[in-house]
Amino acid sequence: MKIIDTLSRWMAYVSAVAIIVLMLVVTVSVCGRYFFNNPILGSAELAKFLMIIVVFPALAWAAIERKHVKVDIVMERFSPRVQIIVDCITMLAALGMYTVITWQSVLESAEVHDITGMLRLPHQPFYWVMIVGWAVFCLSIVALVIQNITKAVKR
Repeated sequence: MKIIDTLSRWMAYVSAVAIIVLMLVVTVSVCGRYFFNNPILGSAELAKFLMIIVVFPALAWAAIERKHVKVDIVMERFSPRVQIIVDCITMLAALGMYTVITWQSVLESAEVHDITGMLRLPHQPFYWVMIVGWAVFCLSIVALVIQNITKAVKR
């Protein structure tokens, strides 16, 4: 669990840096467009790829920190043990779905050889950022399931 914790935290730092870069690119481009009539060429392409770097590396951190959306209105009425069991079942279902998404992303990335029009950036490295984000997210779900099972057994 400690390794996944550390890895997800570092990936979240990467996402944070990407947010700052994205903010700077968009701000400079908009200011350049309106004040100097000279925006950053390819800023839309760059923003698109930066969004991939913002979202996917942060998925695992959000899972480890339990920051994903969760509706507790019904679950609050059950005992802690039942809550843990339902949480495990939900996470296992999510793990199945995200594993399929990760695998399909791997298959799709093998076929992608596109480059952007303005900046001539290849798409494939950003697919791999997405795949690594999904894979670490799946590992974090496994770690959370193990943690929940350990809690349920102790009760």
